[in-house]
Amino acid sequence: MSEYRERREKLWEKVRAQGVDAFLLVNVEGSEQPNLRYLTGFTGTFGILIVAEETLFLTDPRYTEQAKNQVDLEVLEVRGRWIPQVIMRLRELGVKRVGIGSTRTTLYLFEELKKAGEGLEFVPIGAPVEELRRVKSEEEIEKIKEAVELTEAGLQWILGKIKPGMREREVALELEFWYRKEGADDVAFDLIVAAGPQSAMPHHRAGEYLLKKGEIVLFDIGARVDGYCADLTRTVALGEPDKEAKEAYKLVLRANEAGIQAIKAGVSGKDVDAKARKILEEAGLGEHFGHGLGHGVGLEVHEGPRLSATSEDILVLGNVVTVEPGVYFPGKFGIRIEDLVVVSEDGARVLSAFPKDELIVVGRR
Repeated sequence: MSEYRERREKLWEKVRAQGVDAFLLVNVEGSEQPNLRYLTGFTGTFGILIVAEETLFLTDPRYTEQAKNQVDLEVLEVRGRWIPQVIMRLRELGVKRVGIGSTRTTLYLFEELKKAGEGLEFVPIGAPVEELRRVKSEEEIEKIKEAVELTEAGLQWILGKIKPGMREREVALELEFWYRKEGADDVAFDLIVAAGPQSAMPHHRAGEYLLKKGEIVLFDIGARVDGYCADLTRTVALGEPDKEAKEAYKLVLRANEAGIQAIKAGVSGKDVDAKARKILEEAGLGEHFGHGLGHGVGLEVHEGPRLSATSEDILVLGNVVTVEPGVYFPGKFGIRIEDLVVVSEDGARVLSAFPKDELIVVGRR
């Protein structure tokens, strides 16, 4: 049995328990692409999956041949207006109640399906595919680890090149080109290179700011390999940093380590966040840590479960999550350290290995 068929059978068991007799996954707007890839291996941008007693896969002529090479199902072709053709297939299957993911499907598409499918009931049933995706197989974890290793190799390479006077955008583009040249499908997200006061913005977009000697440079980066993402943050100093930056780095490192040590199956994301946050709060820096501690990573760089003060998630074996405490001082600098870890039987298995024990200083020459 293929891994994709096994995943579809798990999904069918899951949705059938919710009282539907089919599940419809429509990727025509892009939002369902990770879910469709997870269930079929298809990497195109137009695909429709009907999971029922009989499972159907539909695409249009742009992707017919690609789908035949990637998908372990008969590939049915749709031409022209696809909604009536999907409704026809549902009727042929004899289904009445059709489950549909309610976190990614637009209201417009939902209403169009209801309008075209008279006699069919379309039932929003949350995020069943995303829930399955939270638990990674060993094969998935290996792919994520490959992405992490490539990400770290790229960071090592770029740290040997950066120097005062380079623009953040230049550094980010050179690193992205290196990843693609070395085998990445893509970058997992717009690479963050944030220097000096720009590093005080957690999701800063690399821009025209010039790197300066003695300032902090924050790298939040990730390559995508075979569909799976890496997410790594390391903070370095371009030349000798000041005492305040060194002290802040030590505290963030302690928080990072406390978060990793707190991870194990059965623990809540809220409790893991609290363990790390306590370190910074006791040092008087709690107000400078304004985001959650971490999130799941897989086919998307932001998945469940969440590690945050408001998380309702419970960690289970096979979750892959980030641990990324940070402190941010507007107008001055920001420090963040992020590792990617697997929830294992022994607690946390750390996938990232790039040095972090002290604030790395580069460009001393």
